[in-house]
Amino acid sequence: MKTANNAVNYRQITTPGEFASFIADFIPEDDYYIIKPNWFDARPGSFTDAETLDIVLSSLKGKKIVVEGHSHSRNDLSIKITPDNMDAKRDWIREHEKLYFEKLGIRQVLEKHDAEYLNVTEEWWAGRTVPAETIQGIVESKFTPVNHREFYGFIPEKLFALKGKTLIDLAKVKMSSPSCRDFSLTMKNLFGLLPQPSRMKYHDNLPQSIVDINKVYRALFNVVGLCEGIKQAVIFWEGGQYSTPWSRFDVIDNLGIAVCGKELVDVDVFLGRMFNEDLTKRTLVNLAQEAFGNVDQSQLAKAPLLMDLANKFPSRS
Repeated sequence: MKTANNAVNYRQITTPGEFASFIADFIPEDDYYIIKPNWFDARPGSFTDAETLDIVLSSLKGKKIVVEGHSHSRNDLSIKITPDNMDAKRDWIREHEKLYFEKLGIRQVLEKHDAEYLNVTEEWWAGRTVPAETIQGIVESKFTPVNHREFYGFIPEKLFALKGKTLIDLAKVKMSSPSCRDFSLTMKNLFGLLPQPSRMKYHDNLPQSIVDINKVYRALFNVVGLCEGIKQAVIFWEGGQYSTPWSRFDVIDNLGIAVCGKELVDVDVFLGRMFNEDLTKRTLVNLAQEAFGNVDQSQLAKAPLLMDLANKFPSRS
């Protein structure tokens, strides 16, 4: 499944111009781009910020559409969004997304670039999705069937009209210390394209769910992973200053890194190597290799050691 041009590219970024140059050098040219940021919540270091989005949109010459799904945490957390109440709380979820975009300056960036925003949850709620059998045929012509077969029915018609175009998986660096299992890079970022605001039912076997949604979107689009920790990056560990319902974490400011490549599993494992973490020991990476091909070891050999998380974030046990 691998091809000779699937290099993993890395650059240390200190200025907006350097990031723009990185995008111009390594993101393929297209007349239409789909950009999937990471807007899960507003915790420090955990979201694609407006400045980063501005640079990405400025660096792409074609038309742009930004896609994301509603999230149970993209709000003030005064109401806990669950699978049981997520439909009843639609208006509240919508209002808080508007507040999120306004507070973080995202709305202004989208308007500046005349970039369309498509919320996959809203398309699913409205029934504007492609028949599942159409998507199933395309996916299963390229990959083995997904375990969660309902994923075939989650593709918005407007996105399907862009089949074959470049989808930039714009992820955040969210790494884990050796004592913590959490990490979120390019493969996990596509999990946010599941339309349910609360995706807890898919956490029962999260690695398989991530691989399944990756199969669907990789079958439909030219997916390119672009993972950045330029202004801020997250490190999950048990002694972290900040918390989520599943883990504590710290934020590293001005790490200044960007990594991109077509093979998302290579990009993610490459990033792990930069933090002296071997992600090939994780279930997600093993399942991804079964689905998309083995990690390219020649690419991983190029990964510089940026930080040893075992020394910087030692276990408290």
